[in-house]
Amino acid sequence: MKNRKGLWEFVMAFLVCTACITLLEGIVGMLFFPQQRFGYEAFFSPPLFSFFSVLFGLTVSSEKELSVKQVLLRRGLHLLLIEGMVFGLNYISGTTFTPLFAGALAFLIALVFGAVYGVMWWNDRTSALLFNERLRAWQSGQENISLTR
Repeated sequence: MKNRKGLWEFVMAFLVCTACITLLEGIVGMLFFPQQRFGYEAFFSPPLFSFFSVLFGLTVSSEKELSVKQVLLRRGLHLLLIEGMVFGLNYISGTTFTPLFAGALAFLIALVFGAVYGVMWWNDRTSALLFNERLRAWQSGQENISLTR
């Protein structure tokens, strides 16, 4: 059961991350590079960035309960790994940025990072509220209610 939950969280984070990265790339591209056109291979970029971003999320996971300070430190490390990956892959591909664009890109990456964690938190909160509601109903004597979705 625990492995299934971990796989589901990985898939959910991947899908949310891919959606956010796709939106970010579209908006940034229209604003900063409106004349540039891509081939179909550009469709592989968001899932590739998402896969590695979620994989870097292993820095946050732990078998034991972490303190708030430890969680924030690990999430900061996670964000730095993602920033390094994005800038590193662009550098390897020969893409260079102006300092203004590099700063804007770093900010937007952090914004996507926050959005992904926000969506994941909202999903977890919704699931917990639903579970607690069904648990209260079950405890009040309505035993035929399922505790899962």
